[in-house]
Amino acid sequence: LYEKDQDRMHLDCVFSILSQDCVLMLEDMMGDESPTRRLVDEYTRGDDGAYTKSRGNVEFSSYLRDQGYNIITVTGEEQLQYACNVVNLGESCILSCHAPTARKICRSKHFSGTMEFLPYSAITAMYGALHCSTQVVMRS
Repeated sequence: LYEKDQDRMHLDCVFSILSQDCVLMLEDMMGDESPTRRLVDEYTRGDDGAYTKSRGNVEFSSYLRDQGYNIITVTGEEQLQYACNVVNLGESCILSCHAPTARKICRSKHFSGTMEFLPYSAITAMYGALHCSTQVVMRS
């Protein structure tokens, strides 16, 4: 029933949030008919604090568009080169290790943040990229 390919196993391999209204997504998994589509179940917290399912089995790109997101797509070939595996440092400051996708994001009318390209082949050679090799630390 669900696609289990190792190349698309983790969400950061196929999707990333770039800003409040813009995301990066593998185009091959978009649409109800896609064999690699992802489905969303949405849960809503009631007045009593308990969560109940409010929507189910909504195709991921449709859900995102319903929520007001614009989608910048990447091809399957780009995805295999870690195109979606970016780091958002906040306020749409994006780090990318895939130059063609970094350029694609910057050229999109939907993106108004900043972009930094980082050569990262030492890490991508070990089957990981920027998002895989970072950890958020919050200091006061």
